[in-house]
Amino acid sequence: MTSDIPVNYNLKVRLFAILRDVVGQREISISVPSGVTVRYLNNEILKKYPQLNSFSNKFVTSVNYKVTSGDTIITSSDEIALLPPVSGG
Repeated sequence: MTSDIPVNYNLKVRLFAILRDVVGQREISISVPSGVTVRYLNNEILKKYPQLNSFSNKFVTSVNYKVTSGDTIITSSDEIALLPPVSGG
């Protein structure tokens, strides 16, 4: 007999550069249900850390060392990082 109750994962997310400075931590922890997307995770991060809202359209999310799209599904074993905007010339 299977349960319809979703399993929640406590995901660790590494922050870099200005994102780390704004939050004041190198790593944050977010509880999310299994099978969520990067987009869902990012929305949960912005709810928990509203000080990141000014960066919401600028940071990118890396899953297992690869920049991902919002549709990427996250598992509990993934390594996740938020990367700040990058500029160059």
